[in-house]
Amino acid sequence: MRRTARIAVALVVLPALLAGCGNDRTPVPDLTVVPAPQAFREAFFDEQGVRFRAPTNWRIVPGDEPQVATVAIGPAQVAIWRYPRTEPLPETREQLDAARAALVAQIQSRDPTFELRSTRLVIKPGIRGVEVAGQGKNLTNEAVRRSMRSLHVYGRGAEVVMDASAPPKEFARINEQTFGPMARSLKLRSPKD
Repeated sequence: MRRTARIAVALVVLPALLAGCGNDRTPVPDLTVVPAPQAFREAFFDEQGVRFRAPTNWRIVPGDEPQVATVAIGPAQVAIWRYPRTEPLPETREQLDAARAALVAQIQSRDPTFELRSTRLVIKPGIRGVEVAGQGKNLTNEAVRRSMRSLHVYGRGAEVVMDASAPPKEFARINEQTFGPMARSLKLRSPKD
C-alpha cells in the first residue's frame, strides 16, 4: 500500500515538475515599440474650445489649465495646450514668419541641444499656425533624446499647441500614422464657460 501511494504521488507530481522544465524563456515585451493606431475617435474639450481625433488604442488624460490633455502610449505622446492671448494673433504670412522666428528662438533657448529639422507655416481656411520639427534632449524630464513636432495654431483668442514627441528611431512612422492625422484634425471653437 505504501508503494502504491508513492507511485500515485509520483504520477501526480512528475507531470507538474516536467511542465516547468526546459530552457525556453518568455520574451520580455519591447516597451519602446509604439503600436500603429487601430482607428481614431473624436476627442472633445469644449470647455477649452479644442477638438481633435486621437487613436483609439492611445490613452487620453485630461489636463489642468493651460494643458488640455495628453494622448499617449508607451514612449510616444502628444500634449495639447491652450494659452489664452489678449494680444493680436498672427494672421498674415509676415506675422506668421515673425511668430515662427520667435518660436524657434524660444525652443533653442530652453534646450541648447535642440536641432531644428524643419518649420512651416500653416495657412488654411480658418487656421493660421506654425509648425516646428526637430530633436533635442531636454524635451522630456528624463533628458532622453526625443524627436518632436510642435504645432502652434492661433485663433479664437488663444494659441493652441500640439506638442508631439517620440523616440527618434520610430518618429517618422509615428509622425505619419498618428501625429499627422491628429494635427490635421485639430479644430478650434469658442470655449464654453
